[in-house]
Amino acid sequence: MSEKVQALQFKLSRAAKQKLDRRFGALYDKIYRRDVLKEAWKRVRANKGAPGIDEQDFEWIENVAGVGWFLDGIRRELKDRSYRATAVKRCWIEKPGKPEKRPLGIPIIRDRVIQMACKLVIEPIFEKNFLACSYGFRPRHSAKQAILKIQRAITHAGQTVIVDADIKGFFDNVDHDILMKLVQRRISDPRVLKLLRGWLEAGVMEDGVYEPPDGTGTPQGGVISPLMANVYLHSLDKMFAESDLTGTWVRYADDIVIAAHGGGRHILKRLGEMLARLKLELSEEKTRLVKADEGFDFLGVHFRLCAVRTPGKKLEQVCRLWPSDRSLKRIREKVRRKLGRRYNMSLEEMIEELNPVLRGWHNYHKAVDPQRKRIVALNYYVWDRLRGYLRRKYNDETRSCRRLRGGLPAKLGLYQFV
Repeated sequence: MSEKVQALQFKLSRAAKQKLDRRFGALYDKIYRRDVLKEAWKRVRANKGAPGIDEQDFEWIENVAGVGWFLDGIRRELKDRSYRATAVKRCWIEKPGKPEKRPLGIPIIRDRVIQMACKLVIEPIFEKNFLACSYGFRPRHSAKQAILKIQRAITHAGQTVIVDADIKGFFDNVDHDILMKLVQRRISDPRVLKLLRGWLEAGVMEDGVYEPPDGTGTPQGGVISPLMANVYLHSLDKMFAESDLTGTWVRYADDIVIAAHGGGRHILKRLGEMLARLKLELSEEKTRLVKADEGFDFLGVHFRLCAVRTPGKKLEQVCRLWPSDRSLKRIREKVRRKLGRRYNMSLEEMIEELNPVLRGWHNYHKAVDPQRKRIVALNYYVWDRLRGYLRRKYNDETRSCRRLRGGLPAKLGLYQFV
């Protein structure tokens, strides 16, 4: 990030911290600053992604139009206030480990850059209000922190009654009017508010058919959507913090876990009442009330309170962590798809393709110190899939075994789960 953009964010963050109810009224001109737009482009480009309904991709912008011309056009539209948000393209993607699919809204690249520029300016303001229990899509916050907080609550605080809450269709049911009222607690610049409202009401294009907005929902896939989700659910965090309920509240975007000593049904009832104030409701099928020793999944990790078998330890029970069944299914599916029927690739090339997938999955899970034996077993699965790939490629059982003999994949650099 450029020093000028960093200085701008620091200045806004400091001003927001000094007075937590201050409303900022002169932000719009900062969104179309050249350095802010340039930083926004770098981040959007790094995220990659498919084109929106205009079919303009990054290669066209870089090689045909030119990035400078593209950003100058955005700056001109914002400066003379002729910019209008374009409908997002809806596509359906699979939910990892689940049969159903979820909708993904893909804005055009121009809208993504402007949303990122807006996010760079307004995020430092809202960050000063967000509570420590919120971990999703925030600077200097991570899934690892959320996971470890729950583990400590179960192991050291003895909070073994778990409320695993799921908000029913959260991104489809965000009320635009409520969201804008919450945004206006910190932002008073009418031009910025108009931008945000425009993205909410841009509508959806699916298979060439335009669907107008109905006053609810924010598209999953928009750059600004995670921040708006945190603004919306920050009210829920505050309601719990200011209530008489006790327990450890952890929220990652719209996923919530509450660890308590007891009173799980009462907590669920009160949580439903809090959500109703935001025109949301709990999913009866997915919300669970469990004991920690029964185990539950959160953020791809399985939590379970287990007895300590080693004699002489201070703790009799600890919360163990390991990859959830869905997470294991997901990595196996990724390996299977990577191998596929790409018989034109050599073993060395295939290993080079596999390694980033294996390393990324392992880095996520080993950050929370999971039980090793459940991860090491994946080595056998990967080798077995490679053996099947070589057998199909050469149509020869013995040749596939010979190719893997002597630990050849490991010698060629295949990532190992250790």
